[in-house]
Amino acid sequence: MPPRAPMSSPPAPTLRRPPLPACTGLRFVAAMGVVGYHFYCPPCVPNAPSFIGNLLQAGFTLVSLFFILSGFILAYNYLGERGGFVGTARDFYRARFARIYPIYLLALGVDLPLFLHHLGLSAPAATPGEVARQCVATLTLTQAWLDPGLPPWNTMAWTLSVEAFFYALFPWLGPWLARQGSRRLLGVAATAWLLGTTPFLAGELFTRLGVEGDSSLLAQGLSAWGQLPRRLGPVAQLPQFVIGACLGLLFCRRRSQGSVAWRTAGLLGTCAALATVIILLPPKPSGLISTAVLVPLFALCIWLLACGVAAKGLALGTRPLVLLGGASYALYLLHGSFMGYALAINTRTLSLPHNIVALLTVPLAVAASLALFRFVEEPARHWLRSRAIADRGALG
Repeated sequence: MPPRAPMSSPPAPTLRRPPLPACTGLRFVAAMGVVGYHFYCPPCVPNAPSFIGNLLQAGFTLVSLFFILSGFILAYNYLGERGGFVGTARDFYRARFARIYPIYLLALGVDLPLFLHHLGLSAPAATPGEVARQCVATLTLTQAWLDPGLPPWNTMAWTLSVEAFFYALFPWLGPWLARQGSRRLLGVAATAWLLGTTPFLAGELFTRLGVEGDSSLLAQGLSAWGQLPRRLGPVAQLPQFVIGACLGLLFCRRRSQGSVAWRTAGLLGTCAALATVIILLPPKPSGLISTAVLVPLFALCIWLLACGVAAKGLALGTRPLVLLGGASYALYLLHGSFMGYALAINTRTLSLPHNIVALLTVPLAVAASLALFRFVEEPARHWLRSRAIADRGALG
């Protein structure tokens, strides 16, 4: 039986906080950024204008926004302002399982034919043991701890493995953060940002100094630390989650949040800074730029949207965007499979340019994700949670 996380001093219902609809809508925008990154082919025709192409090729960086937002929302929903955890670790894990696993399992099933096809094309051919190891790791959400080698079983599944690591830590990490003062939380967030940046800085220094093959302590240290994101991906991503959790707690403790006009101007300025950095730099921002520059800007966007900006979160908090944000998890997990099947059909029948196929596939993927959210994800989540409540009642 999992150990019980500390109970909050007030009962759980008193810690329920109002929803943050604009943050839900933001999830759809972030998911669409990842879709654009995977769908757009820069060398293919028709080409997008260079500034749009740069934005699309930077879409992978929005995975960091998801990690920050995950920490923020979990802290907002599960942590008291001055310590304590809502419920038990078992309740938390059941809720997380009900939230992510039904659509995750469906996404793996949809992607299975593509996975097997890519395995057949891999060279050298994968051994049965390697395939079995990858399948078990994917089903148990531990694949992010393996060295990449075989084609992935679902393009985005590794990020769920990282999230599972965050979830495993949260019932203990979260209450510890909640017991810290606001100044210390700011310090923890700043330290997490530095720790998240240094592996990529070490990798850059290792390359620029040209010390490959050097046996000095400096060269070995830079090499080992620079390889952390590749060897221990979930650990390397943890600072982003911690930043989000710290911000979520600080948001709950806020006393003054400024005027709506200032927050709106701040959000527009932050988005302009993000676009400027991405457009002016070469396509596909480096890991160093992503962690050192984009991560703080992502965090600021989340904070300002949570505090509230004009026009219902610049439309992100409107009902259609909130609905799309709810369906963004299915879109995020399944868009790679949708594109894979679309390209296979196009090759055999239509022979349209790649980017035309991508444009045609986007609305189909969004519509499919809405249907899956309405008829699979939500019913499965409610059923699993009702079963958990029934089990608790039977045991009680």
